[in-house]
Amino acid sequence: MTRFRLKLGTRDDWFRLRDGMAADIHALKGLKHWYALQGDDDEVVVVAIHDSVWSAEAAMPDVLKLWQRVAHLMDDQPSTKFYDVTRFDTIFDNV
Repeated sequence: MTRFRLKLGTRDDWFRLRDGMAADIHALKGLKHWYALQGDDDEVVVVAIHDSVWSAEAAMPDVLKLWQRVAHLMDDQPSTKFYDVTRFDTIFDNV
């Protein structure tokens, strides 16, 4: 999970750049799913589900290159924490 805050007035630029990086994001080894959440205060939380904590940590050099592409939009440095997935359900599991 990574958190950062956008500079004031950069929300549209963030959406454009994020969407333009989708293929590079999907190419990250071990990445299964990712979600970008944004609050009213321009805080962004990116939750990336990898096949293991090890693959998430191993992907960090490539992830940092992606963050560098949007660094000019950030009001602070991104902070990342790694968690083990202990449960993962979707509403589609029983459909």
